[in-house]
Order: sequence, then C-alpha cells, then structure tokens
Amino acid sequence: MPGFFFAMNTRWITELLKNSWDGCLELLYPNLCICCEGKCLTPGQKFCLECQSQLPPSEMYRYRENEFTLKFRGRVPLSLGAALFYYQKGSRLQLAMERLKYKNEPDIGISLGAYYAQLLKQNELLQNVDLLMPVPLHPSRQRIRGYNQSAMIARGFSEVSSIPVVENVLLRSKETKSQVDKNRMERIDNMHSVFSVKQAEKIENKHIALMDDILTTGATLEACALQLLKASHCRISMLTIGMTC
Repeated sequence: MPGFFFAMNTRWITELLKNSWDGCLELLYPNLCICCEGKCLTPGQKFCLECQSQLPPSEMYRYRENEFTLKFRGRVPLSLGAALFYYQKGSRLQLAMERLKYKNEPDIGISLGAYYAQLLKQNELLQNVDLLMPVPLHPSRQRIRGYNQSAMIARGFSEVSSIPVVENVLLRSKETKSQVDKNRMERIDNMHSVFSVKQAEKIENKHIALMDDILTTGATLEACALQLLKASHCRISMLTIGMTC
C-alpha cells in the first residue's frame, strides 16, 4: 500500500513539475500569431483565431489545374502550382508579409514555409519534387534586407518536407524597377534578361519547386522558369504563400 501512494505522489509531482516548466516556457517564449502577434491558444498554432477567420484559405494544392496554373498555361509547363492563401491588400496576410520583408523578421517566412509543407506533406503531386529553389533577390537588395524572404519560406518548407533547398544556381543579375504599377506585359518586359543560371548540371533532370512570397501577374516566376528550362532539362513546379485575387 505505501508503494501505491509513493507511485501516486511521484506521478503527481512529475506532472506538477512538467506543468510548471511548460508555464515558464510559455512566459519566456509565448506562441504568438504570425500575422498580428496576438497569443495563439494552441501550442504550435501559427495563427490566432481572429486571423484564421480573416485569412482566405486556398486549396489549390489539391488540384493539378487551378487558378494558379491557369496564369501560366501556354507559357510554362507546370507539374504543380499553388498558393497557400488568397492575398488581399489590407489583409492580415499583408501585415505578415510586410513584417517578413521590411521589418527584419525572417522567422515569419520560416514558420509560413513549415506550415505550408505540413499541409502538402501527403500530396502525391509533391512526392517527386527533388529541389526547392527560392526566387533570388538582387545582391544589393539582399544586403539591405539582410536575407531573401523567399529563401526563408523555402527553408521552413524544407525543415518539414526534407526536400533540400538549392541556391546560387538561379541568379538575379539585374536590378529591376518596382513592379507595383505595371500590368502583366510591362512586368514581363521588365523581367527580360534579369535571371541567369550557373552550374546547370546541378539541376539536370531534376523536379524543381520554385518558391516565392506572393504571386501577382506571374512575370517573375515565369522569367525564372524559362531560364531554368532553357539552361537544363528539368521539371518545374511553383509554390507561393499568397496569390492576389
């Protein structure tokens, strides 16, 4: 009988210590929403309940043909193309993207990439992807920002999917003017000869998933894909966090 009570007390003390430790960790490292920095109720959750309700989800990744792939039909042969969310100006997703790109918060990209990969983990279309390739920034812009936001997204995706990230093969050799006020054709012209490929043998016969933050007209991703296809025999997929409505 004493042994029974001793075991009960041991379990109770162990549980108490665990709860106390978890509480201390929560105080020191609270689980905050990626978008608004509000508190998430569930451990490991990326978005608070309010932001979840205001994030228009996309299930494009479930379908081989969708709104994303239609943008590239007849221009780039895609194995898979999908955005995680629909992107709207003034949305919670825009807040997260601005923090990622302009406020030195690369962990947001890593978290979003990991969240995306978790959704896609069982997707058969992703099973044969060999490499993740972030859309490169021009070196001068990356020096100012300190990192490439697309590379952070790819890193988070890789941590969950175990698909390796390859950089320094696709290079951005030309700085471009802002694309914000340009239509599709103007953006395509603006991206002419911006990218180049080095060490093409590294991607020969590989299935590459190009990764970027937001898809608008698709001019940047198209320019990247065409350079890769020109330089080597490879397959192309594209994954972004958002896509403009």
